[in-house]
Formats: sequence, C-alpha cells, structure tokens
Amino acid sequence: MGIHRFRFLNPIKVHLTLSNMKKYTPAIILLIVSLMTQGCHLGTSGTWANDRIDQSVKNQIDVLNKKLFESIASKDIPATKLLMAPVLLEKSGKSIDTIVNAFGDNFKGTQYEILDEYYTKNTTTKVTNTLFPVRKTSEDYIIQYLALNEEMYVSVLVSKDLPVNFVMLAIYGKYNDGWKINILQLGQYSILGKTAPEYYNKSLVQYKKGNLIEAVDLIVMAGQIAHPGGTYFKYKNEDDMAAFYTKVLQEANTKYHFPVTLDKVKSKPQIFSINPQLIEKGDNKGIFPIVGYKSAIALNDTVALKAENKAMQQTIGEIFKGIDSEGYIIYQAYNQIPDGKTSVKRYGFIQRPSIKR
Repeated sequence: MGIHRFRFLNPIKVHLTLSNMKKYTPAIILLIVSLMTQGCHLGTSGTWANDRIDQSVKNQIDVLNKKLFESIASKDIPATKLLMAPVLLEKSGKSIDTIVNAFGDNFKGTQYEILDEYYTKNTTTKVTNTLFPVRKTSEDYIIQYLALNEEMYVSVLVSKDLPVNFVMLAIYGKYNDGWKINILQLGQYSILGKTAPEYYNKSLVQYKKGNLIEAVDLIVMAGQIAHPGGTYFKYKNEDDMAAFYTKVLQEANTKYHFPVTLDKVKSKPQIFSINPQLIEKGDNKGIFPIVGYKSAIALNDTVALKAENKAMQQTIGEIFKGIDSEGYIIYQAYNQIPDGKTSVKRYGFIQRPSIKR
C-alpha cells in the first residue's frame, strides 16, 4: 500500500542530537516582517485588553485586520503593502512580495478569529511594551516589542478550520494618517487543533507512562509550533518545554542506537528512523509514528515484504514501548538507507489500531 497521500511535517529522526527547540522553524513556513530600530526611551504606558478596549478603536483595527487577512490569503501584494508603515516598506523591500506569495500558497484559510488584542498608550516613543496574558492557562504567552508610536495596537489573529492553523501577529502604530503596521509576524499556531503547550502536556503524560517514542513524537510536534509569533511572542512555559524537549531526545538517543535490528523477525529488518507524521485528511486524522526500515527483501517481492512487515507489527511494541498503543503506525521499507541526497525507492504499509501484538 503506498503512502504518497501523507504530507510530511519536517520529519526528525529520533537518533539525532537536538539541543533545543529553537533549532526548528515551523515546518511549512515561518515568516517575519519586522521594523528594526535602535535605542529606547524611558516612559510610562497603559494597556487595555480585549473587551476593555474602546470600541471605536477596536472598530478601526477590525477593518484593517480583515483587509490584512484577505490580502495575504489572496496574495494581493499591493493591498498588503497599503497597510504597512512606510519605513517598514522601505526596510523590507521586495521580501514582502516573496512572503505574501509563499504564505498565500501554503495556507488556504478563509476565516480567522481574534485570539487576543491589546491597545497601549505610551507617554513617549521607542519604549518597550510588554503585554501579559489575560487568561490563566498553560497556553499563556507574553508579547514584547519596541513601540515606535505613542499609541500601539496588537492583534493576535488565528486562522480557523485548517489542519495547520497559523497566527498573524500584527502590531500597529498610530500615525498622523491613521494606523499602520510596524511589525507583522506569521507562523504556525496549532496542528489538528492543538498548540505547542498542549502537545507538551500530552508528551508529559506519555513520558510518565514510559512511552518514550510517543513522548518524542509529541514534543517534536510542540517544537514545530513553539514560536508562532517569533521573537515577539513567548509562551510562559517555553523554558520548561525546551528543557523537556532536550531531556526526552537525549533519553531516546541513549536508549535506542539506530539502526535497531529486529532480531525476532526472521529477515532481521533494521529500523533506522522514527518520525512523527501528520495525517490531515480523511476520517483518521492524527499524528502517528512513521517507521523507516531497511529490508533485505526486494521491494518488488510484495508477498514476502508483507509477511516480513506483519512480523514486525507483532514485535515492534516489545522494543519501542507504547508505539503500538496510540493508533496507526506507518512503515516505509527500503533496500538501502536513504542519505537524504538521492531519491530511494520505498514500499509502504500501515498498521491499524486493531492489530495488536
């Protein structure tokens, strides 16, 4: 059975040494447009969040946010540029064109929701504004940026109903001719409805059960979307997530020395990688392990290859505890271990949850 219909999310081999989550940018695309300035001033500010913001100000920004979302989704570059501060346009140059085109190609969102919004009044310009969470949950985050205007407005917009939802962090400044975007950050926010802190919490649960591979898969997914707002947006538990990421990957590296030979299978296949795999369509959406292995059986001998894989399915849980308890497992058989440079033929199988060892 082929598996070409599955889309990879930047697969990561378990046996690689990974020092921290910041080495991994979001898998589809991470886009940053920022206005770089020098120096800062001392001053005071007042901030209002969400329903506490003056409705007339909210209405002005709502119109701009809708234009921003629609212009990027439709790859309307001129419309996007009209929303940006002149100095931002000057410093960004033609990179905006590339960003809008690439993001529009990768995300086909038609709707969005406002996660949070903040309105700040400063007594002077070029001061650091720090925005603290308005909720008390594991998904709390802090936003920090340099305010170029006395009046600033931050919108955190999240797309809706996509397998991979993205965030638009738009930071506006109030100019003489109206509100303009000083900072625009686009990045992945959630995968199948779950954010980085949620995948982190799920990984903790699997780790406590002793399911190390499942814990690795989940914390890797957390790493994919750990920085949706780039340097301006930081989850409050980011340090805990990064430390746990390092801990789990190091334990996996220590426990499993790849390639791992399945000695109980007569043909002795060698597993050389296990990666998290996103299935985003159909009735069986989820994130499941994809197992890459080298087989001594020719790929065109599908009968023998199938028999070998069936034996692998019956024994894999003895080596990788818990890997066969959470859902599907996707297998890819190779006759040689890929080097990442040249295309190598493979043959795929799927182990369904009903198959138990």
